[in-house]
Amino acid sequence: MQSTSTTFNRTVTAQKAVSEQLLKGVRKEVRKSDVATENKLNKIVSEIVHILKVDVCSCYIVRPGDVLELYATKGLNDKSVHDTFLRVGEGLVGEIALKRKPQSFNNIWEHASFVYKPETGETHFNSLAGVPILHENVLLGVLCVQTVEPAIYTNETLDLLQIIAMALSGILSGIAIGSVEKKIGVGRQHKKFEVDKIISGIALGRAFVHKRLVLGKVIAGSVTKEIKRLDTAMKAVETEINQMLSKPNMSEEQTGILETYLMFVRDKGWHNKILKSIHDGLTAEASVQRSCGEMTERMRLITDTYIRERIHDFQDLTNRLMRHLQGEQVSVVKKLPKNTILVAESLGPAELLDYDISRIKAIVLEEGSQTMHVVIVARSFNIPVVAGVKNISSIVLNDDVLAVDADDGFLYLNPSDEVLDEFESKIKIHRRLQNRLEQLSGLPAITLDGVDISLNINAGLPSDLIKAKSAMFDGIGLYRTELPFMSSEQLPDVKEQTAIYQRVTQEMKDKPVVFRTLDIGSDKVLPYFENKGEKNPAMGWRSIRITLDRRAILRGQLRAFIRACAGKKLHVMFPMITTIEEFRQAKEALNIELCREREKGKPLPKEVQIGTMLEVPSLLFQMESLVKEVDFVSIGTNDLAQFLFATDRSNSMIWTRYDTLSPAFLKMLRYVNTTCQQAGISCCVCGEMASRPLECMALIGLGFKKVSMNPGALGRIKALVRTVNQSQLESFIVRHLSDTTETLRPLLQSYAIDHDIFI
Repeated sequence: MQSTSTTFNRTVTAQKAVSEQLLKGVRKEVRKSDVATENKLNKIVSEIVHILKVDVCSCYIVRPGDVLELYATKGLNDKSVHDTFLRVGEGLVGEIALKRKPQSFNNIWEHASFVYKPETGETHFNSLAGVPILHENVLLGVLCVQTVEPAIYTNETLDLLQIIAMALSGILSGIAIGSVEKKIGVGRQHKKFEVDKIISGIALGRAFVHKRLVLGKVIAGSVTKEIKRLDTAMKAVETEINQMLSKPNMSEEQTGILETYLMFVRDKGWHNKILKSIHDGLTAEASVQRSCGEMTERMRLITDTYIRERIHDFQDLTNRLMRHLQGEQVSVVKKLPKNTILVAESLGPAELLDYDISRIKAIVLEEGSQTMHVVIVARSFNIPVVAGVKNISSIVLNDDVLAVDADDGFLYLNPSDEVLDEFESKIKIHRRLQNRLEQLSGLPAITLDGVDISLNINAGLPSDLIKAKSAMFDGIGLYRTELPFMSSEQLPDVKEQTAIYQRVTQEMKDKPVVFRTLDIGSDKVLPYFENKGEKNPAMGWRSIRITLDRRAILRGQLRAFIRACAGKKLHVMFPMITTIEEFRQAKEALNIELCREREKGKPLPKEVQIGTMLEVPSLLFQMESLVKEVDFVSIGTNDLAQFLFATDRSNSMIWTRYDTLSPAFLKMLRYVNTTCQQAGISCCVCGEMASRPLECMALIGLGFKKVSMNPGALGRIKALVRTVNQSQLESFIVRHLSDTTETLRPLLQSYAIDHDIFI
């Protein structure tokens, strides 16, 4: 057999011929309706071995308990089929399953993750390449190839395996864990679930399960035909969104979100990526789903909750596009029974708007949080939302009775009469609470002893600028600028960035907007930006470290800020600053751009304020010098707590071990705020602490007068502010800053109850 190093290093023409031959064979097997799945897989793995000239091809499928079973093979011992098992994460195949991305390995026996299974007889093989088999982002299995000689697996080869994996997903979905776990009939039992409270409220009604699209044909017959279908569907989606925008009853929240969708639809990079998959041999639907899957997997790695939740927007838009490709009448409003409780694995804002909203009493999601755009839309209709119940869309059946308690965090499936009686009294209490919050909406955020608290929002897309014309909030304390960079397949130029930032400043009018420069790296990976693998990316080449090393990116963005804020106040904030010298270098870049625009005769901002994020503990020991250099400081409590406690906030085993309400953390926050006050500069908390009533109460007690939060938290935080006596609370907290307990949380909760503070 010829060396596989040579085998995989084919010319483009040869690679295309091999791909077409292999896809033709796979297509033939997949289409056979009268052949058992296992026989189909045996034929397909044999075809792959024959045409790719590899020594082994194997298919593993996921079984309950995250176990991978060897289901078909050509090249390994036949007797090992159905008798070889690996856990997800175990061995090289398990690692591919765990990371859910294509990988290749050479000298596999020397690899730290390699696990030898004697029954397979794989003693002689030295290379392995594999791809995950995914269906609607659910892992179904792994397809892999092996060779005796070290092999060069090109990107084209891995792409080809991915296309085959997509074709296999359709026939595997019936036997893998995704279907095994579906519990038909379980919904008739009385059951109680603990849920995440997203939008408060109480609701009773009948379940309606939101169905996800099922991908049909995967491998295309005609590239030209598929491209034409894609273009037609793209135009239909754009027309449909424009029609929705033209409706007279559209709120600002809905308008902003739909305009963000138009930005996605018109993105040439996304369109070109789908076209590439079509040229690889996939149908338009499969190409759209592949593109969505790649974007989803990339964004799932991000620890920033706000950015990670834009996954649902992208999936929403993808589903809309696929429904057009499949010939559905998307624009028709879906009718629902009265008093519907909408249940879904995930849901996008446009999908929600497809339903008759007046009939929806509550929404139950498998995953969700306050910053999801569907939640923002639901809030505009006063619809309670809960989330966090795994497989709820499979457990619940249409017409099941559901009782949703989004105040205390419970969901009742087919509740008993006693629970129904209890709900009646809860509904009355909730109505009184809602009336109280509505009465506060137009009132200022002032404590009982007359201290003004500036309430600001964190945003990252034009669609986040909810109720921008109201007095509900004072400005944007943190505008994340990385989302357009992450959603595009190429670096946005200065003109594109300027248009985005101008939209923000126009919507906000005279309210201040603090623009944070590009915060990428670590878990925020750009598709067009090469960042070599790092062992500890959270503490590696990220954020300001990247943009200072790549000054063209930084200066281009600063130029866009300046142009967008011509004639207005410009607030620029640099993230991940570790030393004062870093801040000076970033500030110098801004001054260079200001001088450049001035020399060209361009209009400039009427005032420029330059600040820093305080996220790295090293700045705590430079505070006295730092406050002489900056105009303002914003504390990013998420990263600061992570670094201060040496706690990976994406690690579920330890993320609750350390509390931001510990005396040590609160003492540190008070020091920063006091130092800024003495220097006469503004200090704002823009991390998650500001969005939580009890934590925000502590911040007010520490003397903070400016906070920035998720828009959904504004109502409750204002209610909190107006029930606090700041001076009394400050005296109480200061007395306990030297306590040696792990957290002051129980103490602060008792204080809030004793003083009738709204938390």
